[in-house]
Amino acid sequence: MGTNRKIAQTRSDGYWDIRVFHRTKQGKRDPRFLLKCGCCNEKLQVYYGEDSLEINGVMGSVDNWRELLLPLLNMKLPGQTRRKLKHVPSGRAKKSVTKQEKREPPGRKSLNAP
Repeated sequence: MGTNRKIAQTRSDGYWDIRVFHRTKQGKRDPRFLLKCGCCNEKLQVYYGEDSLEINGVMGSVDNWRELLLPLLNMKLPGQTRRKLKHVPSGRAKKSVTKQEKREPPGRKSLNAP
């Protein structure tokens, strides 16, 4: 599946920015957070009530979800470090080099040069 460039936003750490939508309680419907991927249309629905959470159809108490998810957020796995971005500082444009200039040794002028 290709990247949806209209919604694709990257963060400073190199990951896609998660899009967050909220819907308040409507009648019998519980309030909901809708979390969408930053590069595609994959989503995660989190319905919440007084003391329960339903995450993508899996119902559990808030305490039960806390026991499961908090250790995941705090753990560091091997290779789980910040991504290094290849960044060109703003204000500095790269000089484009023609094929002729690439072939010429430095300091020599081409016969075709003006």
